[in-house]
Amino acid sequence: MKIDYEYLSKIRRAVALYTKRKTSNILDGDFHSVHRGRSMEFDDLKEYAIGDDVHDIDWKSSSRMGSILVRRYMTDRRHNVMFICDRGSKMLGDTSGGESKKELMLMTFGTLSYIVGRNGADYAMATPAEHNAGISFFKSGSDHLEKLLYDYESKVTEDSPCTLIQTITEVLNTVHKRMIIFLLTDMEGLAQLDDGIVRSMTKEHDLLIINIDDAFLTGDTVYDSCLSRYERFFLSHSKALHEEEVRQREEIIRTASEICKRNKACLTTISKEEQIIESTIALLERYRNGYYG
Repeated sequence: MKIDYEYLSKIRRAVALYTKRKTSNILDGDFHSVHRGRSMEFDDLKEYAIGDDVHDIDWKSSSRMGSILVRRYMTDRRHNVMFICDRGSKMLGDTSGGESKKELMLMTFGTLSYIVGRNGADYAMATPAEHNAGISFFKSGSDHLEKLLYDYESKVTEDSPCTLIQTITEVLNTVHKRMIIFLLTDMEGLAQLDDGIVRSMTKEHDLLIINIDDAFLTGDTVYDSCLSRYERFFLSHSKALHEEEVRQREEIIRTASEICKRNKACLTTISKEEQIIESTIALLERYRNGYYG
């Protein structure tokens, strides 16, 4: 993939095409509603819950609806979005949708960065590096996006001694500001998550996880990127192997989903470029409405 201004135009066209097909608050400037805060800009009403400020109770609406409702406001600060993006030779493979994991990862990051930047947020990227995590500055704009894309594209398929968990830990220890965190990984990365690491992110930040789905190890043309050869027929067409792989993948997704539910994070899976925007909008809407997992 050649990343240049033509690639950025491709991202803009994808976003524009989607907004013509389906309007969404997320794309129309309401992305910052993921964070709630006190400002003069009214957002909506919600049912009162323990811990809500009693000064925010809307008594007229409560009387009309028969239940206690509180006003919610848009936060008036500029938000910081951190993209923690996985890397390694595993990105040389394909997705279950038959697309390149590397290119889908790049397109997912690029599209989401463009959207959050357009909606007034600053964003940064963190990836495993040679000895520790590589963490960029928070900025916005086409120049910033293009630089991050260039840097990420140059190393996305290279293995690193720094793990995804170490990268997450370093981000949390280094960046001392509240963030919306997008964790972009794959099935292997999901399997590394546990309650401790997810809880450490959701304690002070908003966490949304995107799984770039892996191709199955069974099928007609299975290529082993580690051994640089096509897999042997008796393995790639083994029914027992396929059933075991499906079971393990379902277990990883189920476990990750349960961890997210316990720690108020959201998870989605993407296998094709055409799913990026719609899946992300659904992810954000679920998070905003408290449907975790």
